[in-house]
Amino acid sequence: MNDSYKPVLDREYAAEMVQHFKDILDLLDEVLDYGTFLLPRAYGDSPKDIKADCLVFALFRQFLAYLDGVANLLEVGSCSSSNLQLRSLLEIAHVIEWILASDTENKVYCFHVANLRRRRQKQSMAIPGTPEAARHTQAASRIPLTPEQLNAIKEEVKRIDEILAEPEFVSINAKFEPYYLSHGFDQPWHKVYGKSIRQIAGDIGRLNDYDYIYSPLSGVTHGSDMWKNVIFGEIKSPNPLREPEDIARFSKFAVSIAIRVYEMILKQYRPSEANDNFPRKVAEWRPRFRKEYSVTVTPQYTII
Repeated sequence: MNDSYKPVLDREYAAEMVQHFKDILDLLDEVLDYGTFLLPRAYGDSPKDIKADCLVFALFRQFLAYLDGVANLLEVGSCSSSNLQLRSLLEIAHVIEWILASDTENKVYCFHVANLRRRRQKQSMAIPGTPEAARHTQAASRIPLTPEQLNAIKEEVKRIDEILAEPEFVSINAKFEPYYLSHGFDQPWHKVYGKSIRQIAGDIGRLNDYDYIYSPLSGVTHGSDMWKNVIFGEIKSPNPLREPEDIARFSKFAVSIAIRVYEMILKQYRPSEANDNFPRKVAEWRPRFRKEYSVTVTPQYTII
């Protein structure tokens, strides 16, 4: 039964407005679909090394997951909620571009080491006598394991330790340790490498993206943007939860980021497609991308 308070959440009205944006939403779905086929083809043409694991199976796959999230949220008019996904899309796009710009191998190794360490820390919580088990006593006590399962976890932790001790990883692993020993958790991998997200944006010449897009989206993500949530007038009231008027703008933003990321992945692993088939595909998408939407969405209710 739909019994929401309509001035705050009107699902039916949002669904009605969404129909006016069908062309751009269909385009977003098509762009997402292209990415789902690109992922296995890119990895199939890669050397299937650590770089491809990190770029294609980790970062690019996560990018597509966020793009799918944007598409699903916009299709029900939940533009405000999609801010979280859009922020993540932009961050991953910047990180991929930054990794590929220079010193790619060391950046990939740092990303890989961070993931190995995170896995080891999580698994070590279940192993009695480890620092992680001592630090998370209550959580560890709630993990029921058979002797066989515990042995399997110990073997995995042992394998991770052996990998981290390999020559290409040992010095990078050591850089994580001081912060971990004093805080009980690792810094983000890019900070261990020596860069914040803002510095990454600056390194690739996209500081404006950080200042005028990423940073405002962060305010929404962390719930600290009052003007996004509150209407200040003679009577203060909350903004409706669904804002379908932003569908076209947010869809175009997501599509433009996706095209940029696809180009980077294609140039790495399928350069002939990057120079031939993909530009034709983009040209096919362009008319719908450039379409103007004159639909005006106005509140149906006054919130008292």
